[in-house]
Amino acid sequence: MVNESTWQLEQGRDGQPVERLKHLGPSFLAACRDPARGCPKGTPELPNSLTAENQLCYQHYCECVSTGAFPDDPVVRRNAAVIQDVLDTVEKLKQVELHTSLLKAVRETCVTQFNE
Repeated sequence: MVNESTWQLEQGRDGQPVERLKHLGPSFLAACRDPARGCPKGTPELPNSLTAENQLCYQHYCECVSTGAFPDDPVVRRNAAVIQDVLDTVEKLKQVELHTSLLKAVRETCVTQFNE
C-alpha cells in the first residue's frame, strides 16, 4: 500500500511493504483502480500520459516549432499535423472553460446585486 498523503510505501512490522487488501472493498483499492476516486494518471493499462515514443515525437515537434524548421519528411508532416490538431483542440477547450467560468461569475454577480 502507498500512503496517498506522503506517497511512501506502507511498511509492516517486518519492514516489508504492506499488500493492499483489495478483497475488503473499494476503499482499499489504489486510486487508479477505484472508480469513485480515479486517478489523473489513469490506470497502468490506460495511462493518461504519452508513451516514450510519443514523448520523443512531441519533443521533436517543439524543437521544430522553436527553430521554425521542419524536415521535409512525410512522417514528420503527419505527426506535426496530428500534434497541432490536438493543441488546437486543447486551446478551444480552454477558451470554452474560460467563457463558461466568466458567464457563471457574471450570473452570480447579477443575482447577488439583484437580491440586495
